[in-house]
Amino acid sequence: MDASISLFELGWQTYFQQQLSLEDLESNHVARVCHADKSGYGLIKESGLASLSSNAALPNMTIGDWIVLDESGQFVRKLDRSALFSDDKDQLIAANVDTVFIVSALDDSFNLELIKRYLELIHEAEADAVVVLTKADLCADTDAKREQIQQLDPLLLIETVNAKSDEPLQALNGLFRKGKTVAILGAPGSGKSRLVRSLITVEESHFGVQQDALFQLPNGAVLLDSPALRELQANEAELTNASGFDVIARIAAKCRFNDCTHTNEPGCAVRKAIEAGDIEAQHVNAFKRSSYGMNDGADYKSKPQDKFHRSANSDARARKHSASDA
Repeated sequence: MDASISLFELGWQTYFQQQLSLEDLESNHVARVCHADKSGYGLIKESGLASLSSNAALPNMTIGDWIVLDESGQFVRKLDRSALFSDDKDQLIAANVDTVFIVSALDDSFNLELIKRYLELIHEAEADAVVVLTKADLCADTDAKREQIQQLDPLLLIETVNAKSDEPLQALNGLFRKGKTVAILGAPGSGKSRLVRSLITVEESHFGVQQDALFQLPNGAVLLDSPALRELQANEAELTNASGFDVIARIAAKCRFNDCTHTNEPGCAVRKAIEAGDIEAQHVNAFKRSSYGMNDGADYKSKPQDKFHRSANSDARARKHSASDA
């Protein structure tokens, strides 16, 4: 391992330093959990990788936790967490994340409810949040959508970037501070993966050792991107879409025509709901694509509306059960 790597570069903060005793400073060692499964824990420390096998004496830990080891590498104790993500079954997801970046596209997939849910998760975890809006070139009402998000929290920091260029690094560089641990959440298609790839390089992402959750960013911040965290964000996206589509399906059942395309037909309850501000036009477009496999404004042959309504509700329930069973 590169000797220049220090605890600070692994995400060490004053909050954790204050929990160390004199014995810890003189004789013990500190390590960070970088892998967790039923068999035990993978650890990363200044001298390289280590591991702990599961046993009844160990507390329940997760990726990002800081622990103290004795001179022989045996577990001494876990340090108090500054932040903790868990799911609705109280399964631990990630610990000690300082800032979470919520990535949301400004195209038809824009989902204010999902952003709100991510913000709730971050607040519950006691981490800080930053919203990153991508695909601004595909949006004609960027300011209006920014305002919708800002109303969720007047103090929330919102950045708009073009993830297809080097702009993410330039616009967000000051937010990825050295020694801080960050995470990135975003629904499929939001530009999250492209943003992550623009921030990390394979050669310099693992502190010189192979593990799959903590990545060193060029400016010294630490990106936590574990499989459990990716599953959490995917489940939230599925649940939010299922709930939103179910609402649209119920409204669509009130349309005058059973084969209404919700485009320009008279008596369309969906278009009326959009005009009243009850539902978002981009959600309706996503609903059409999901239900019919159609492009916005394209001609298509609809199922009878009553059958379609039952199908949409069934799909929504299936997605909810699938996500809760994951």
